[in-house]
Amino acid sequence: MQFFALLRPLGAFVGSALVMACSHRDAPIAGPEPAPPAAREDRREAGPLRLAAAVEEKDAGVNPPSAPPPSLTGRTVLLVGDSMVGNPGLAKGLDAHFASEGAKFVHDFKVSESIQSFDKSARLRRLMEKHHPDIVIVTLGVNDATVPYPQALATNVQNIVKRVGARECYWMGPPSWKKETALISVIRDNALPCKFFDSSQLKLARAGDGVHPTDRGGADWADYFWTFFRSPAKTDAAPQ
Repeated sequence: MQFFALLRPLGAFVGSALVMACSHRDAPIAGPEPAPPAAREDRREAGPLRLAAAVEEKDAGVNPPSAPPPSLTGRTVLLVGDSMVGNPGLAKGLDAHFASEGAKFVHDFKVSESIQSFDKSARLRRLMEKHHPDIVIVTLGVNDATVPYPQALATNVQNIVKRVGARECYWMGPPSWKKETALISVIRDNALPCKFFDSSQLKLARAGDGVHPTDRGGADWADYFWTFFRSPAKTDAAPQ
């Protein structure tokens, strides 16, 4: 009995030690304090904000503003061709556009003029000797719309362009009024280095003959060409 009485205090001590050991093993390991809500929000947004700023900065260098078109102050512009050039809306519209930027605008035309007849005449040479234009705009082709083999006009187009020389040059194609032939392609392919303005698909108000634009139609034509003329990157396509 005395032996068991001595074991009771020892058992109590061992039990207490075991309880303390288990309590210490199961206690959670303390970690860093969680970030407050505001701090977590800042970290979440910092990445996208920095990325957006970097993209904006990159775009600013890749896409610089377009350079303004060259000044027309003091320059002379000659528009020459067939009866389309004599349209009051076209001539007045282009005159207003060029004059607004300090250029002198002159125009000359002959009724029923064709590409071939213009090539054989001395009109272009005389006009350039008289006005000394810096820019030449040729408007021919409407009287050639029914030519069965327009490819035969390729040499005539080339000859006209050669007479323009090194001047800045544009060829305004005719606003089509009959079923399209290969004429537009012949002019475009042989008018280089002149820039070609395709008028064939423009919707213009027409006079009673169904061919010539009205004054309003001519003014719209002038506006279309001006937009093309002042475009930083000119292409052989007119606005629809």
